[in-house]
Amino acid sequence: MEDQIKPPAEARFAELMKRVRRLGLDSLNAAESAASPAQMTLIDWIAAHPGCGEQDIAAGLRLAPPTISISVKRMQQNGVVERKPDPADARAVQFTLTRRGQDIYDMHQAYQKRKFQQLLSGLSPQEQETLIALLERALQSAETK
Repeated sequence: MEDQIKPPAEARFAELMKRVRRLGLDSLNAAESAASPAQMTLIDWIAAHPGCGEQDIAAGLRLAPPTISISVKRMQQNGVVERKPDPADARAVQFTLTRRGQDIYDMHQAYQKRKFQQLLSGLSPQEQETLIALLERALQSAETK
């Protein structure tokens, strides 16, 4: 029996990432969620940084400020985000989640927790720690480049 040649690691990893995306680990389906995956990224950021401004969000998510401005305006119109004047700068605004936005965030967090538990359930606790440590190391390396 001939040894099979494995594809390069980056090709195998790309396939694994496609499979992860197909599992829908990062977002509820459209019927269950009032927010798109892109909006969930903003909701997650604002939940972690209440009172942030557009520039903070743009820098943190590595997106252009106009993209943030349009998205946040839509989310404000949908009652997910609240815009308040910045007490330190009369020209600036701060963003926080509304009660509806917080509910969407909480539901999404619970969903992700269940999905990640499902994904990790086939691994021993030690294997889970190894997987997490390796992913953290790979991400740190990629984020510094």
